[in-house]
Amino acid sequence: MKCGIFTSKFIKISIAVCALITLCVAFIACDGEEKDVKTFEESWMSYISDETLVSEVVMPGSHDAGTHGAQELWETQHSTIGQQLYAGSRYFDFRATKPTSGEKEVYFFVHANSDVPALITACGQRVEDTMNAIKAFIERNPEEVLILDFQHTWVRTEEGLIELIKNTLPMDKVLTKNDCDDPTTVTFGKMRELKKNIIVIYKDTSSDICERYDWLFKRSQYLQSDYAGDEHKGDADRLKTQWQAYFDAKKDGVFFVLQSQLTGSPLEGREALIRPVLDDYLKNTVAKDEAKLADLNIVMKDFIADDVAECEVSSKEAIHTIISLNADKGNVKADKLEDFKNACGYNG
Repeated sequence: MKCGIFTSKFIKISIAVCALITLCVAFIACDGEEKDVKTFEESWMSYISDETLVSEVVMPGSHDAGTHGAQELWETQHSTIGQQLYAGSRYFDFRATKPTSGEKEVYFFVHANSDVPALITACGQRVEDTMNAIKAFIERNPEEVLILDFQHTWVRTEEGLIELIKNTLPMDKVLTKNDCDDPTTVTFGKMRELKKNIIVIYKDTSSDICERYDWLFKRSQYLQSDYAGDEHKGDADRLKTQWQAYFDAKKDGVFFVLQSQLTGSPLEGREALIRPVLDDYLKNTVAKDEAKLADLNIVMKDFIADDVAECEVSSKEAIHTIISLNADKGNVKADKLEDFKNACGYNG
């Protein structure tokens, strides 16, 4: 009798454990973690030719990338950095702060800018967790290239943040000035030859921090990310007009970021307005304009990996539109072109 009771309990416990494991697997899949089979979005840069400059490839980028987990007013991304990576984003707009006191150095990504102090309610993901997610992604995807743009920080010392990044990123995968003194001139072939995957762009400071660390490339020198605030607070057509101004002002020899988010509240509602306009603009204006297509590099968006209510364009469709422009631009390996077009729904 006791043996029967024990067996019954064992079966129930086994069923419960199996159910828990199944739930955990489902959760991991939903969280954008590693899967057995690689998706096109995860490894799309493997289709890019060796001759293509990183500053020429057309890539999706995440605005205020690390704000998952911040209060709703500040959360421009509902997805983690890991989920954004697996969805296809390759440029990350990072703003870091250290809101906690005490001996342990705990840094968070935050939604703020140089004119607004960082608020604890605006804090999203931990910097350390994000760097670890990037490391895991790169280990699985050795041909993907990421641009990490640290454009704002609110910290007592820059060294604490930089040492944290240095201790958590796979530094052997980070491009240095010894590898290439100008990151805008590096090709995918060179990155593959060097086995490098990460370019770190760092804000200008009053110190010589970028000169002292050979893997920090100065933002003002190598990246252009214009932002006419009032225009982004208007409607979608107004921002569409502003994009022309951004293209007109584009400099040579820079990573060029086309800011495409509508600023304002509610953030998801603004994204629902701009996403179809951007999608149409890229397909029917940029793709057919030789000069714009040549200049386009990074398309930065809110909710890069998230579907939003009342929007006719899904996040996956929006990302595919951005990535597909590499076919128009001649950036795809010839022997992979048809596979690339089929994977991203190219209709040019």
